[in-house]
Amino acid sequence: MGIEHAEYRVTDGAGRPAMSLHATAASAPAPLTPVWLTANVRPAGSFGRADVGRLRDLLGALSMSASMVVLDLAAVSLRSGQAADAIDEAGWELERRGGCLLCINADDEVRACLGRCRHAVVVGPGEPTPVP
Repeated sequence: MGIEHAEYRVTDGAGRPAMSLHATAASAPAPLTPVWLTANVRPAGSFGRADVGRLRDLLGALSMSASMVVLDLAAVSLRSGQAADAIDEAGWELERRGGCLLCINADDEVRACLGRCRHAVVVGPGEPTPVP
């Protein structure tokens, strides 16, 4: 239950009205527009077991705060199934909150490594990307 109408009066030192403010609350609060936050990430290099921790940390942090993560894999070589697991886990976290992990520019080798990912959208170089 809120205030439907409020009136505020400000007076000067002699008690004369100096300002009047009328505020009326709407009967229903205005709907909030959802904020969509997209993070673009472009890792480079060869990701093996020793490097997966950094990738997992980065994607984990982004999946908790972004609505969509675009992971540009043009300059990446994935040498470990653990890298694919880290990508899939981040995709799951985003998906669970209504977001998406979009992996773009994935060459045939990277696509083969990510083939078991169920929670990331993977597209090759030059392929059209889905519109959220």
